[in-house]
Amino acid sequence: MRSTTQLLASPEMEKAIAMRSPKPSSKQIAGPQGRKVLVVVLHGLFAFPSAMEDIRRAAIEAYGPETVVHVPEMPYAHRTSGARATRIVSDLLSDIDRWVADAKPDKIVLLGHSVGATLARRTFLVASGCPANFRPEPGLACEKARDWARKVERVVLLSAFNRGWKISPRLSWSYSILFNVVGLVGHLVPGAVHWTPTAFDFRLGAPFMAQTRLHWLAYRRAQQGPDTAADTLDFPILIQLLGTQDDLVSPFDQVDIAVDGTGQAATVGQEDRTETAAEKQDYFLIEQPFTDHKAAVRLEGDAAAVQRRKRFIAALTSNRADLKEIALDPSLLADEIDLVEPKVENTVFVIHGIRDDGYWTHRIAERVRQLSGEAPGTDTTVFRSWTPTYGYFAMLPFMLPWIRREKVEWFMDQYVTAFAQYPRSDFHYVGHSNGTYLGARALRDYPAMHLKHVLFAGSVVRRDFDWMPLIDGGRVVRFQNVCSADDRVVAWLPKSIEWIRWFDLGGAGFDGFRDAGKRPEITEFRYVRGGHSAGIAEAHWERIAEFIVHGTPWREPPVGAPELYETHQDPGVAAFARTRLGIPLVVLFGGFVALIGYALGGWFGLLVAALIIRFVVTRL
Repeated sequence: MRSTTQLLASPEMEKAIAMRSPKPSSKQIAGPQGRKVLVVVLHGLFAFPSAMEDIRRAAIEAYGPETVVHVPEMPYAHRTSGARATRIVSDLLSDIDRWVADAKPDKIVLLGHSVGATLARRTFLVASGCPANFRPEPGLACEKARDWARKVERVVLLSAFNRGWKISPRLSWSYSILFNVVGLVGHLVPGAVHWTPTAFDFRLGAPFMAQTRLHWLAYRRAQQGPDTAADTLDFPILIQLLGTQDDLVSPFDQVDIAVDGTGQAATVGQEDRTETAAEKQDYFLIEQPFTDHKAAVRLEGDAAAVQRRKRFIAALTSNRADLKEIALDPSLLADEIDLVEPKVENTVFVIHGIRDDGYWTHRIAERVRQLSGEAPGTDTTVFRSWTPTYGYFAMLPFMLPWIRREKVEWFMDQYVTAFAQYPRSDFHYVGHSNGTYLGARALRDYPAMHLKHVLFAGSVVRRDFDWMPLIDGGRVVRFQNVCSADDRVVAWLPKSIEWIRWFDLGGAGFDGFRDAGKRPEITEFRYVRGGHSAGIAEAHWERIAEFIVHGTPWREPPVGAPELYETHQDPGVAAFARTRLGIPLVVLFGGFVALIGYALGGWFGLLVAALIIRFVVTRL
């Protein structure tokens, strides 16, 4: 096998590269006489400004010698950096304020590689102001809109993280080790330490990544509202340069199919505009042949680097028509693209819990659709259901905070996809057991997430979860909690460690929420008869659907079914729950079995004990 360098130098490879190269553009917009350009270049993870030297020189070549190029050293250049992504964006905004004041540019280009590309996009979004339908993170809520945002002519992303990094077998061994260490440290370091690796903020589904995707959608939709004149639509051009051999970022991450891939997700309100305005393309995906993640910023040397330089300069200088000639259709990277459906009015998430494959979620979704019906004489869809599953989730991994957090991030990736696909929809939520944790934690950690009607049953959320700000801020319209009288799972396990805040679990499915009744919109039903799954039993599907569709609270038991309800908790379950011995006893049992196993059979006995513990824990 020939090495990559040898392969790139071969005559047949040079011919292939030449065939893919952009043709000289007849309509260049860069570097017109008298226009001064400011280019901000952000390097990638664990790199330094020197890694972007080829990019800096190419930008000056593209825009002329008067071009001002800033390549700041970012905090994440150092592996020990714990700077939060939101803080980096805030600092970067202040830096650009100063550079703009000094250079007084006529136009600005933001450019980034790897995580620097993600930051370049988010920096532009924050500088453009906060759309009315978007709520930023606390660290960015105080940032004001910048006048210079109107001068941003294009944003160029090289090997960008758009959805976030994810550990997978396809990663090279070096990247796999790196991100496993980042993930391990990020998940295990207690929150009280206030330090996690900066790279941890860029993982798939992380708050910063999901918020950035939602911010982009909100910005586009706000700019393209029905009251915006067609001739005023002038978005900066967004260009993504994607290496065909990227060994870190997959095509599904580099190209956010849900948000950018079809060009439809952000065009709500433009259906009646002229064809020219509606088809004004401002997103372009350009492939860089024979290019891996690091090589994306190497523009000098072999034949592939020379052609990368040509494509990069074309990305900086070409107008929309010429960019379209060399751009790739993003939908070609996916086997199936979910079409945007602007006529969907409501979407309900139904999320299952632990020790559950979630088959019942489809039944509740079916009841919701039946109750809502379709609008007579229209093609409007009243309700869509979203019943994804994260698979069977046993008790032991459920007890580990970092595993639960991964499930929250999985759900937020689902939410962003649905938000892009159904741009005019209200969103509702039905959660059971761990599904309640996913919904509550997502509402806490992702300020841009909003839900209309939320119903929890068998909740494992802490009783002191703060619902009132969510109601008062309009992020939740109505909340309904359903408690079970004999819920041993919640009463004996999550409730037993509610006093340890680090575990972030509690007994709200048994004892209820403290905010219940403090607002008319926060209602709680005590109690349905039965155990952990009683609240989602078939007998209650109609009431669940009525709450989701109409917001009808569970105030009193319906007439004619007294056998389904109780007025008090089971005394025995409640008495043991007050001891808070559930999880401690499970831990003691595990230690005792392991000790006996090792005493009787050495390491083999310890292995048998581990299998016994696993059998018991996964069936609790």
